[in-house]
Amino acid sequence: MQTLTYKGDNRQWRPEHISRYLDALRKWHYARTGSKAVRYAWVAELQQRGVIHYHVIVWLGAGLTPPKPDQPWHSKDRKGLKQWHPPMWSHGMSNRLRSTAPVAYLMKYASKIESKNVGTFPHGARIHGAGGLDTSGRAIRRWVLWPAYVQCNASVADHFKPATGGGYINESTGEVLLPEFAPTGGGFTSFIRIRTTPRRIDPAGPFSWLPTSTQVH
Repeated sequence: MQTLTYKGDNRQWRPEHISRYLDALRKWHYARTGSKAVRYAWVAELQQRGVIHYHVIVWLGAGLTPPKPDQPWHSKDRKGLKQWHPPMWSHGMSNRLRSTAPVAYLMKYASKIESKNVGTFPHGARIHGAGGLDTSGRAIRRWVLWPAYVQCNASVADHFKPATGGGYINESTGEVLLPEFAPTGGGFTSFIRIRTTPRRIDPAGPFSWLPTSTQVH
């Protein structure tokens, strides 16, 4: 569980900073294990002073502890000599803790985003991300991020994507699900219901839709 904080204000923020941190994390993991596959999730938050920072959860194998993000770290070259690398997070401070309930930790920040944040996020900032998932994990994440009218008419094995002009289209079958709401004016801040799509399934149980070969138990 790591927190990445900027030492300045939002003028120092760049959208690629969190991606570069994750690239460096994968590089460290490869140096320790020979694999770049790292499972992670993160959320962005505004501090009380209005500056963006990140909360990152990383799932690691037994015996692995990542370096403190704002400190240099080392690997060993082919001769067994130390090779030093720059900090994974060079934009300010960081914090590193072992978490016993990582999902609850992230959800705490995600659920309080409206009441906790002061000011606005920098333009173009993403507020969450996840990676390193296996095939089943990616399918479930895709399903969870769909709007309800798609969830109720799709399994986690389906491949719906946004359709031109609105709604979603199934890449495999060509089926189109039209949007249920439309904006009432500019800025996309107000919407009105224009249709109700019939629900074919109960969206409470997406995991039962997993293909047999990737069933999660």
